This record gives sequence, structure tokens and C-alpha cells, in this order.
Amino acid sequence: MDSSIPQDVDVLIVGGRVAGASLALLLGQRGHRVLLVDRDRFPSDTMSTHYMSWMHVALLNQLGVLADVEAAGFRRITRARTCIEDCILDAPISSNGDYALAPRRNHLDAVLVNAATAHDGVEFRDHTRVHSLLHEGERVIGARITVDGKPINVRACVVVGADGKHSTIAREVQPVVIDSTPALRPAYYGYYEGVIPLPDPAIELYFTGDQIGFVFPMQPGLDCLALEMQPVDFDAVRHAPRDEFERRFRALPTMHERFANARLVGKIIGTRGIENYIRKPYGPGWALTGDAGLLMDPSTGLGMGNALGQSFWLAGALDAALNGADWDEAMAEFQRQRDEALVPLYKFTLWYTAEHSPSAASLAALRGMLASPATSRMLATALADGLEALPPPIQSILERNKAAFSSMIQKDAVVA
Repeated sequence: MDSSIPQDVDVLIVGGRVAGASLALLLGQRGHRVLLVDRDRFPSDTMSTHYMSWMHVALLNQLGVLADVEAAGFRRITRARTCIEDCILDAPISSNGDYALAPRRNHLDAVLVNAATAHDGVEFRDHTRVHSLLHEGERVIGARITVDGKPINVRACVVVGADGKHSTIAREVQPVVIDSTPALRPAYYGYYEGVIPLPDPAIELYFTGDQIGFVFPMQPGLDCLALEMQPVDFDAVRHAPRDEFERRFRALPTMHERFANARLVGKIIGTRGIENYIRKPYGPGWALTGDAGLLMDPSTGLGMGNALGQSFWLAGALDAALNGADWDEAMAEFQRQRDEALVPLYKFTLWYTAEHSPSAASLAALRGMLASPATSRMLATALADGLEALPPPIQSILERNKAAFSSMIQKDAVVA
């Protein structure tokens, strides 16, 4: 056995990316002994939307890693630009100057791992696989892992699956599935240099012809471009990924000129789609977090942020249990916090991703309204009282955002 690897820890975390590394960091801050393992070599990229909203950037700040993440020069995203066919809407993403980021995963994940292992009780091993779980009766008490081909038994009070949508831990423990929906849209993305930027960095979404295009500004001169399409379109892109991806992107409103000198860095990455599910996130001696416990289509860009939020809730629950609190009570509180915050977003994502393009009549009405500055202003006036006419999945989100921007207006009035 490799004596440098801890074989008796408080928590074994399987998966060393955002979900696992942030959890290890928080548990390390609380003085727990943690072994964090991942099957990949680090640093490395992984399939991701890359987007972190301003609320999730605030969590990076709370973890104490925001300055290190931004040290790589990622642009601060301050606006959201939405194109519905040939109509463009543009607005600030926050009410008080907050900003979003779109970091590369090889950098973000490495920053989180480094911050976690700065604590004496946290160890990290990459290129390490879980072979099987160890049990005493029905309780998980550790795992048999392989490090460079060598098998090692690690005993742990808790084994956490933070190993994503293909979670080994979930496969081993077979959690109750609370909800599931098959994949809705195939997706492709790539990193491009030379896309002409907007004056202010903005997340850009393009809704055209039942597909969704995304632009995520990364470092200056580098963007992550993505497309979500219909299942019938998947094979056309798969057979000629770069040519078909770029053809579709050039056809997006305003992108023909901006994309003219763009250069692909690496290759186009794609998937037939992401399954959507909610799983019970705990059982005797084990827990699931991040995409291992709750996964939704990437179209709303919430995956990394959701993983960070779960880390805070799960770290509190595990800390309580490791210090003598009742296991089921502590973990039930974690599930309650997760579900209260994320299940509405899960339902909204399903609705949003499955939604098709507006009808011809709706587009005609939108174009007619926005074509006139006067009627556009009237639309803004009418919106304040029009939320009840919108689909239920988005009413609560709009109410929250409206309240945030209302508080900004009130502060400005006081200053004035």
C-alpha cells in the first residue's frame, strides 16, 4: 500500500472538480480529515457551460478563491444580450455592479483544489479511480480505490459522490430517483479566438429556428461558443462538426461579421444531450452532491453554481454529523436546503429548454413593438404589472430580479 495516501479519513470525496473541491475546502476549514480523489489528471478541462452568474461569483468570493480565479484574466461579464430571431434586447445582469465570469475549467478546478489542500487535513490524488465501496451491513464505510494500478482500501466516516453525471458512487448505492426527464437537446461547443467583442462583456443568447446559441466571454480574445439544437440536427453536426457548427454560428443575427476572423482553439465538443434528474442525496454513510445528485440541461448555465451552493449546505450537514448530530436529521436538512433552492430552477430549466420558437404572430407583435422607441417605452411601463400573464415557472425568478433592481432604484433616489 502507498503510505502517502491517507487510509482512514473523516470524508472521502470522489470527484475533484467544482462540487468536490469546494466541499473539501469547506470541510478543511472546519478541521476535518479529507481525501479528495479524481480519475482525471489535473489540471485538465471537462465538458462544461463555463458560466458562473454574479450570485455564484459571490460564492467564489466567500470561499476565498475569487482573486485567484480572476488572476487568469477572465473578463467580468456585466450585461446579458438576448436575440430572439432578429430582435435584440440588452440589459445589465445585476442591480449593483456585480458581474459574472466564464472561467476555463482547467484553471477554476485547479484553483479550488489548491485552496482545499492548503488545509493540513486535506489530501488530493488525481488519476485515482474508485473500484468499489466498502460496507458494514448496509452502511458505507469507505472505498477500494486504485492509484496508478495499485488497490488501496480507504476507510471513511462518509463517502461523497461528487463525480458528475456518470457517478460511480451513485451507480454503487442506487439512490432513489425523485424525478427524471430524458435529454432534451443535443449540444456542441468550442473555444474561439478572434470573435469581435461587444463594447461591454455580455453573455449572449440567440434563439433562432428552434436552436439556442451562446457566447461566453472568457479571457480577452477568447470566447466559448455553444449551440443547443433539436435531436434531428445532431447527426448533421456530428459528421462535420467544425464546418456545420461554424455555418450555424455565422447565420446567427449580428454574428456574420463578428465571426469572420474567428479561429477554433482545439476541437468542437458535443453530446446528444444531458439527462435531467433529481436523486435522494444521502443514505447510510454516503452522500451525493453536484451533478451526481441533481442534474439539469445546461441551457440555463446553472451547473457549476448549483454545485457550489450544494457544497455550503452539505459541508454544514457533514460537519454537524461528524460532531455528533443525528445523521438522518443532518442530511435531511441538506436535502431540504438543496430542494428548496434548486428544484424550482430544475423545473424552470425543463420548461425553458423544451420551449420552441415563438409563433409567427408573436414575433410579428414583438417586432412591431420594438420597431418604435415610443412603443418600446410603453412596453417597459406595462411590464411592471404584467408578471401574472407570464408562465408560472418564470414568475418567481422575475419577482426576485425585479425586487433587486427596485432596491437599486431606491438607493439612487436617496443619493439624488
